[in-house]
Amino acid sequence: MNKIIISLLFLVTTFQNSPFAQLNNSEKIPHGKMVSFVFSGSKLYPGTQRTISVYLPEQLNPAIPACVYVQQDGFNAGQKLDLILDTLIARNEIPVTVGIFVTPGMVPSPIANNPVRPNRCFEYDAVGDQYVRFIMEEVLPSVSKEYNLNLTKNGNDRCIGGGSSGGIAAFNAAWERPDAFSRVYCASGSFVGFRFGNMFPTLVRKTEAKPIRAFTTTGTNDMENCAGDWTLLDLEMDKAMKFSGYDYRFMELKGGHVVGWKEHFAEAMRYLWKDWPTSIKAGISAPRVRDIILPSESWQEVKVNASNIIAAAANSNGEVFFSDGNQNKIFKIGLDGLVTTFLSNAGFCNGLSFGEKDELYTVSEKTGKIMCYDNLGKGKIIEQGIFGHNVFSIPEGGLYVTGKDVVSKTIKVWLVKNGKKMLVDNSLPFAAGIAMTPDRGFLTIGEGSSHWAYSYQVGAAGKLINKERFFTLHTQDWEENAGTEDLCYDREGHLYVATRYGIQVCAWDGPTQVILPSPAGRITRICFGGNDLDMLFAFCGDKIIKRKVKGHSLGAYTPWTKMTPGKL
Repeated sequence: MNKIIISLLFLVTTFQNSPFAQLNNSEKIPHGKMVSFVFSGSKLYPGTQRTISVYLPEQLNPAIPACVYVQQDGFNAGQKLDLILDTLIARNEIPVTVGIFVTPGMVPSPIANNPVRPNRCFEYDAVGDQYVRFIMEEVLPSVSKEYNLNLTKNGNDRCIGGGSSGGIAAFNAAWERPDAFSRVYCASGSFVGFRFGNMFPTLVRKTEAKPIRAFTTTGTNDMENCAGDWTLLDLEMDKAMKFSGYDYRFMELKGGHVVGWKEHFAEAMRYLWKDWPTSIKAGISAPRVRDIILPSESWQEVKVNASNIIAAAANSNGEVFFSDGNQNKIFKIGLDGLVTTFLSNAGFCNGLSFGEKDELYTVSEKTGKIMCYDNLGKGKIIEQGIFGHNVFSIPEGGLYVTGKDVVSKTIKVWLVKNGKKMLVDNSLPFAAGIAMTPDRGFLTIGEGSSHWAYSYQVGAAGKLINKERFFTLHTQDWEENAGTEDLCYDREGHLYVATRYGIQVCAWDGPTQVILPSPAGRITRICFGGNDLDMLFAFCGDKIIKRKVKGHSLGAYTPWTKMTPGKL
């Protein structure tokens, strides 16, 4: 009898909390309508065809931008998600929201009677920004045009969801573009080894926390196949998000794959939209990230009139210099933030570095000259015949230079010192940036055509010995390499590497521990500067961004500094 009473109470409570319950006896819930169209002609996924279904709430006001919910794997009428949205909107538990349900693409065979090829795994399971670009650049504009809708342009007003591969696609869209989607419902997310989704728990732990709120679930008996165990990987994601301080909720539900998707849809929407329109804030980030960043500091743009920044360096005062390849000029960012011209003719330089007396060295792939300039811009030739890409000044008057040999067309590394040049390596596929540890014992050179950075011991007379592929960097799904462009050390011993993923920060003993995403596109050069030498500058083609961090500038002008082991 007690079990019967408990069961009845559970059913009553469940109905009372159900999204289908009426507001009251006299008030009815307005019902929106479902419409759909076939979408083809995608430029990002050429040849695909798909159905896009759209939920239009009755409360839509054309004068007010509507919030958006995007769902992968299309609309299933049997789940009655449109009725749940009706109720949630009527109760003011979520804002007035247009639902956009997108099926994965299908590619028809060019041969008659052959089956169509599914595009689902390629679109949904890939780690990168292509799918979110598809939603932002193709789907949302098409839906707006098709139904003459005024959709929000604010990522805080957008939510995205899905189950299984659709779940990882939803999370990845917000991960890549939190400015586009800040709310995620992910059921039994496929964070497994289809297209490197199994790297997500690691990326979440290493990357500076993003302004994302998530409602995630898994089944106690979820899917398991060649790509991995969904339950275990979803549990890994739970722990990773907790580790990095995310605003999220995780539920391990009794059952199999995508268990509870419909049953917890309303609960997920309430959680994700709570406190709206208050903006979702990023979490505190993981411990190693907090070793690098300052919680009150974020990226700020430096206003410059630049078009192609190809080199950068800072002097001992913290003044930052950069060269613009299109203008063939070197500019200076003063401690007051003002940008002035330092050299009107930069000699087509590709690399900049300051010496121990604040003299500025440049190299040029075009002229083959290494130049030295005093603080007034008066220059002299140091060496000729080295068509250099990067230059790095070391204490006691020496330069390491990387460049392409004009005869063999191979990449070489030279040490230029006391009017002489010495070849110290000729086996790098591509050199991208040079840096030295604070104790002067090791030299690091980035390798732009792989996911490695090489470490050398600095031997007698500056020779480079015991070369190792020491630093491993993160890459995206379809990228052949990490795209390393530049690197530098801070005085505390961290290695900062400019990659496609943003700035990856490696510990002295090798592992990449921190990833700082770029809000301004691909970073090509980095350096420290500012009044206290703790301002990290990142150069992104025609943009410059900066942020105050815990590390400090390191250069030829810096005294020898003892290296200490980092934390795991």
